[in-house]
Amino acid sequence: MFGTHVCTGENDDTLNVYANYDMASGQVCDELEVDLHWADGREESVEYRLNAVEKAVLLRKMDTYCQEQTGQTLKDYSAQLLAEEMATPTQPTM
Repeated sequence: MFGTHVCTGENDDTLNVYANYDMASGQVCDELEVDLHWADGREESVEYRLNAVEKAVLLRKMDTYCQEQTGQTLKDYSAQLLAEEMATPTQPTM
């Protein structure tokens, strides 16, 4: 994707990959955010479009992680967060 070898001892580059989850729809978002941080301070970002199979795999992994961290399914945890968000009064803007 970036034309570099980030998994070697030849450099200090790092690669961050972010998968997002839409709590309202209960779905993994369509794209991954992929950021390459070069050792010299440069940064490069691209988006990777997920297919249906990849989204299903990520959803299972996200659900497993959520259960390990919270003891709740991703669906139940999301519903709880959304309910808390709706119950919290918003502060008026000035």
